[in-house]
Amino acid sequence: METPRLVELIDAHKRAYGVGEAELARRIGVTRQNLHLWRTRGLRGLPARTTLDGMAAELRLPYRRVLEAALRDAAYLDATDHVATTAKDA
Repeated sequence: METPRLVELIDAHKRAYGVGEAELARRIGVTRQNLHLWRTRGLRGLPARTTLDGMAAELRLPYRRVLEAALRDAAYLDATDHVATTAKDA
């Protein structure tokens, strides 16, 4: 199974900042088990907006990038789709 894009963002942050999975999950507002399931089974649905907001803030990434990764992982977007941006998102 291909590594989900959301997990790639999480792993990059963990490597860059040396934070453990349990601590990162706490900061994002999910359980360590959720992160494990995302890693092993992918997303079954789109996480709540508050979860994605927390993830974007903790990963120090634009919300749009985290949302797009989650939408791809949950199969709402394919390789040719992109999330539209506004001046606020840029």
